[in-house]
Amino acid sequence: MVYYKVLIEIWCDFDPRKNDLKEIAGHVALREGAICTLQEVIRIVHRPEDIDNSAALTFFGGSEGDADESQG
Repeated sequence: MVYYKVLIEIWCDFDPRKNDLKEIAGHVALREGAICTLQEVIRIVHRPEDIDNSAALTFFGGSEGDADESQG
C-alpha cells in the first residue's frame, strides 16, 4: 500500500483557529468563506513505518520494526 503526504493550502475570511478541520473543510466544499488554492503531494512512502509523524503512523497501524507485516 502507498501512503501520501499532501500539502493543502486554504484561504479563508474567518479565523480558522476557532474551527476544527471538519468545519473548515465544510466551508471549502461549499465555497462559503474559504477556498482551496493548492493541493500538492509532498511525500510518498510505501511502508507505514516510513511515515515521519507518530499520529499518522499510529492511524495506519504501523510501528518501527513491522516492515515484514506491511509487505503483505
